[in-house]
Amino acid sequence: MKLLLDTNVLVYDTIEDSEYHNMAMRIIDTAKELFIPSIVIYEYIWVMLKLARVSPSFVSLKIREYLEDPRTTCILEPMGALINALKMLERGEQNIREINDYIILATALHYNLILATFDKKLRRIAIKKGLKVIP
Repeated sequence: MKLLLDTNVLVYDTIEDSEYHNMAMRIIDTAKELFIPSIVIYEYIWVMLKLARVSPSFVSLKIREYLEDPRTTCILEPMGALINALKMLERGEQNIREINDYIILATALHYNLILATFDKKLRRIAIKKGLKVIP
């Protein structure tokens, strides 16, 4: 299974006492290929430092763990995905605060990847757009 990981999958995988830790761990462990957009890396860093309040060295270790996994491809969001995300936003489909989610969604659509996310709102929108979503 080729998965594009949303930030929350990485966060739940990292934080062992999170409610979705085991499920996030299974998603990552059983995937054939993992695709992580650069925006997800930046969000992950911010969440872990600001909200989870872990050390920068721990975040660095986890990023290396994810990105050095031979199954992982770190992708820069293509221009077409950025334009598509902004078009979706312009159509009034989402609040401006959710632009990062739309960039993640548009990137998954661009590469025709399965989206792994625990975000219920993003999940609904992705399914509506014809994208396969797990869990």
